[in-house]
Order: sequence, then structure tokens, then C-alpha cells
Amino acid sequence: MGYFTDTQFDSTPDLLDAIAEVVERHVQGLRQEPAEHLGLDSRCGRLFVDEDTIVSYTGSRLDYYGGFEYIREGEGRTTLGEYTFYTSESGRVRDALEQLMEFDGLCESDGQPDEAQEWHDFDPEC
Repeated sequence: MGYFTDTQFDSTPDLLDAIAEVVERHVQGLRQEPAEHLGLDSRCGRLFVDEDTIVSYTGSRLDYYGGFEYIREGEGRTTLGEYTFYTSESGRVRDALEQLMEFDGLCESDGQPDEAQEWHDFDPEC
């Protein structure tokens, strides 16, 4: 967070541009997966994921075809510019992330990685 606490912005648009740049850089560094790997309808497309968050483009089909329209802003859903972040605060998101872990072979039905693997052992370039 040092970037924003140590930076003086000349205007609100400069601040918003900086936020958008940081968000874009972060999202592009996340692992991308087809929705099917998360147990979701293929019409949801490709999603960005980490161990506790699913990210989609704002206005994507994830809401309708993925059942995420019921996740409210501030209750596991945050929209920042072009992206909407869904956190594991929501049971729907937790279930989808568990499906991905099962797809990766990182857990069985208990949602825990096996002894030899951890969630962070995946290749984000997949």
C-alpha cells in the first residue's frame, strides 16, 4: 500500500488512473482458467483466479451463467474499473474455488491440499 500512501495526486482523474493501472497489473498476474475448471457454465468464459478470489471483466456473463448475480457489492463482490472481484466471503465463490482445487488435484472433497502440494504451487501462466 506504500504506493498510494506515499503519492500525492494532482487530481482525482490522476488517482483513478493510478488505481486502474495497479488493478490491471494485479489482475494480469493472476492465473487464468476456463469457467468449466471451476465447475461453472462454459458461457462464463475465462476467469482470473487466486486462492480466495475470482475476477471477471465487469459486465461479463459470470453473473447470469455462473449464478454470481446474487453476490452483493460489499458482501464478497467489489467492482474496480473494468473488473469485478468475487471473494471467498461468498459460499458460491468458495464452492467454485474448491472445484478448481479438485480439478488441479490439490484436494479431495474436504477442500484441503494434499501433503505434497499447496494452492500456490500452480503455474500462473497456464
